Amino acid sequence: MRDGSPTRRGFLAAAGTTLLAGCGSLEQLGEDDRETVYAHELPQAAEDGDVEPILGEDVPVDIERTVLDERRQRVTELLDTLPMAFGPADVPNGYVRERLVGAAEDATEYVDDARTAETRLSALESLREARCQARYAATGWAFVDEELTESAVQADHEAAVDDAESLESDHEYVGTDPVDAALVHARVERNLRLVLDNEPPSIYARESPLLTVAEWGEHAETARARVADSRYLYDRFTSSLPDDPGTVEETLDAAAESLAADLRERREELPPEPTEDDYDLVDRLRYDLRDEVEWSAERVTEAQGPASAVLAATDGLTDSLAFDRFKERVDDGESFGAESVADVRETRTTALDAIRTALSESPRPALARPVLAEAAWTVAWADESLGRFHGEVDVRRLDDPMERYATATLRARSVPTAVEQVVDVLGG
Repeated sequence: MRDGSPTRRGFLAAAGTTLLAGCGSLEQLGEDDRETVYAHELPQAAEDGDVEPILGEDVPVDIERTVLDERRQRVTELLDTLPMAFGPADVPNGYVRERLVGAAEDATEYVDDARTAETRLSALESLREARCQARYAATGWAFVDEELTESAVQADHEAAVDDAESLESDHEYVGTDPVDAALVHARVERNLRLVLDNEPPSIYARESPLLTVAEWGEHAETARARVADSRYLYDRFTSSLPDDPGTVEETLDAAAESLAADLRERREELPPEPTEDDYDLVDRLRYDLRDEVEWSAERVTEAQGPASAVLAATDGLTDSLAFDRFKERVDDGESFGAESVADVRETRTTALDAIRTALSESPRPALARPVLAEAAWTVAWADESLGRFHGEVDVRRLDDPMERYATATLRARSVPTAVEQVVDVLGG
């Protein structure tokens, strides 16, 4: 599937410099001559590696600053339980000590991310990550300092699951605008499903009881935070509605069913899957874009609920339109590759401009934003991959970031039409 929207900080997304380095020395390379560029001339990340994608997700809910302050206070309370410095006398195992210190540092960095977040939803989610990392460190230390047991932390997680079940049973798809309702209820659906799936934490350090307890602490805090955020968004949204607003569940269900049928028809019109063993960049793009279209209907029918299904359908229509756009560009002779630093810079700029333009041109920008935020992360991933290069770089190694930039552009330019179709089906 696609890259998705990572929660870890530090993906690189900054503007680039110019011009291809001179290639006169390449003549000395003999039969293996390859076009090369110099890594330092490629678009580079910010020096601190802390530039975020140009667009974040949002919901039509007025998230209060006081709630963000409360979430931040929870992080502070957890970190305040830690000693001023972890030393060998506190945690003799150096690896374990490093894990706890690293989690505490990550928590602090997530709090900083929240302060500079583009949207309050992004801030809320950064603070959730901060809580989880702080709880990891605090629970690990409590194992040492208070003899906290694994079963005690598991009980905390079970209580959060019970709260999620209660909220899910009370969840009604209230709303007067199906687009706004879909955006809010999809967030609730996703958060609750992640909790109710009740997967155990990915404990890989069973030889360390301390880390096992720490991971359960992080797992419990994640569940608690997702339930709390879902309840807040749901209550805040419903309180903004008029009395007796009714529900949009039937509208969302019908729209998802109609859109899934459309996506199945589009799947039937797909060309055969590529069979070449050695893909060039165009072949890779064709395969990846086609694959997204092929699975788009299933993502609608297998979504967590009707609201998530509508958002998945918006995503799927974007994929289908992007694939059509790709085929047209190939027919026009587009190769999508880079032969110079200028090509990389231009392709990256085009992707960023496409994201901004699509947001402003979509009939409902709020519905466009989730897909465009994903495209923004695709650009960030490409930027991050450019940041790994050093010295002289064979231009063929630029295919991966160029594919990501092209994908972001193709999808972004397809968003307004996809949103228009979904809005028409919703009647909104």
